[in-house]
Amino acid sequence: MHIADPRQVPAGVFLYTLRPLRLAMLTEGPTPEEQALAGQHWEYSIDLLKRGILSFAGRTTLPDADCFAIAVIRAGSEREADSIMNADPAVAGGVFTAKLYPFQPMLMGEWPAKEIAVSYD
Repeated sequence: MHIADPRQVPAGVFLYTLRPLRLAMLTEGPTPEEQALAGQHWEYSIDLLKRGILSFAGRTTLPDADCFAIAVIRAGSEREADSIMNADPAVAGGVFTAKLYPFQPMLMGEWPAKEIAVSYD
C-alpha cells in the first residue's frame, strides 16, 4: 500500500490518455492497418514496462465514444514523456489520439492482484 504526501509532488511521473481516432474500430472492428498498429502498440507498451518506464496502463471496456486508455510513465522531463507517448506506433500511426499530463500518484494498493496476473517473460 502507498499513501502519498500531497505536498510532495513527484517530478518525472506522467499520465497520458489514449482515445481511438475512429470509433468504428471498437464497434465494427479494426482495419488490417489498425490491427497491425495495435499489435505494435502492445509490444511497445510491454517493452516500456520491462524497461521500468511504464508503471501502469489500462483501458475502459465500453465500446463507445467515452472509451479511453491510460498509461502512467516515468520520464526525466515533460519533453521526454511527450516523446515516449508520441513514439507509440499506434499514436504515430493515427490509431489513437494522445494527451499528456503531469501526474501525482496518491493512493495505491497492492497490484497486480494474483488472480489476474499474467506473465510475459
